[in-house]
Amino acid sequence: MDLPKFLATVLLICLLTYESYVDAASEEQDFLRTCSSHRCSKHGPEIRFPFRLSIDPPSCGAPGMQLSCSGHDTILDHHVLGSCRVTAIYYRHRVINVIPLVESSMECPLQKLISTNLETDVYKQPQSSQVTTLVRCSTDFIPADPYSIAGPASCLSNNATQFWYLASFSASITDLPWNCVAISKVIPIPFTYDEHGPNSDPDTFKEKAKAVVNFGETTFTWHLTTITDACQQCEHEGRRCGFSTQRRQAFCQQHGIVLCP
Repeated sequence: MDLPKFLATVLLICLLTYESYVDAASEEQDFLRTCSSHRCSKHGPEIRFPFRLSIDPPSCGAPGMQLSCSGHDTILDHHVLGSCRVTAIYYRHRVINVIPLVESSMECPLQKLISTNLETDVYKQPQSSQVTTLVRCSTDFIPADPYSIAGPASCLSNNATQFWYLASFSASITDLPWNCVAISKVIPIPFTYDEHGPNSDPDTFKEKAKAVVNFGETTFTWHLTTITDACQQCEHEGRRCGFSTQRRQAFCQQHGIVLCP
């Protein structure tokens, strides 16, 4: 190809790229104009797509992923647990940690975690190779290794014959009295996350297991077909997710795109 034709081809490619960029930029600006991110408090979790704040239009969030503010607290209305305070949202890993708000009719949040199927159309409990086991013992004891066994749970241990503990996947059977029985292996730990995944060191287990035992803190992943799949891909690329009301689909925001020189 001679130089004039080559330059013409490059110019055409740049024009098409520019036109595509302008359309994407306009789409992004429309979304950001209507759907800015929020926090209920300075240090509260950021609320952005696929979540939305209750005062925002429905198009600012995926179906069933509405949050609200109550004072400085971020609130999720879970279909099974009811109102929960959101303690963290990890968009890259599609994880939300919550604590059920204690009501007079539910004085022991941990009881509901072990006796009820908490999964909904949107929120699922994460699958983990690090199995956490709820055990029931007939005598009270002080765990020799507080980094692998937490408890007892005061609200479950309501008589002198049942004491409940949470044991990590690394706990040894020798760390427990002979009169302990495993009750459930489906209690997820609401870990903190960095870009590589959950922070599951022993100190973190000790802290988070206490939150499960004492306050019923738990964790969910979320999933809504192509919307949340597309958004997680954006997060892994270091970009935020938006939603096009014209195309009715999620898109990755294009901050910092480089056009033809």
